[in-house]
Amino acid sequence: MNHSNLRSNATRRITELLNSHAARRHLSTYGWTEGMPVVITEPHELVKDVMGFISTQGRAVLLVLCGGEPDNLQIWHVTVPSPIFPEVPALPAESTMGDLCRRNSESRLATFRVGYWAHSAAIHEIPFSIRTQSAPGAESSEHLDLSDSQSDKHQD
Repeated sequence: MNHSNLRSNATRRITELLNSHAARRHLSTYGWTEGMPVVITEPHELVKDVMGFISTQGRAVLLVLCGGEPDNLQIWHVTVPSPIFPEVPALPAESTMGDLCRRNSESRLATFRVGYWAHSAAIHEIPFSIRTQSAPGAESSEHLDLSDSQSDKHQD
């Protein structure tokens, strides 16, 4: 799948997600708020470039990391840099979004900093399983599956 198709698929999936009452309720327990900017990125993109774009938002964002598979999306909450977070060394300039997310996938909340930021920011993964279809009777109680929330997307 090429990059534009990967991003188009991610955009479609996130739009479906944000149209689901159950998914919005789940996201809000992890810091999402109505109108929060959504930034879609790929694992090979440089952290400094993505965070430069995120910096222009002026607020926390919902970061969607697209994997190599069309239905493999990770959702992260990224704060703005702030003096309330402990200062950490800047990430190496060649750090990718895949590196950052992999490094922090086991943390509940991790701080990081890019070289041009005066302060650290925080990132944490929002647990989700986003799949187009699930096998009959194979629903997981650990993850909110986007396909499970399709039926309530117009009930708001």
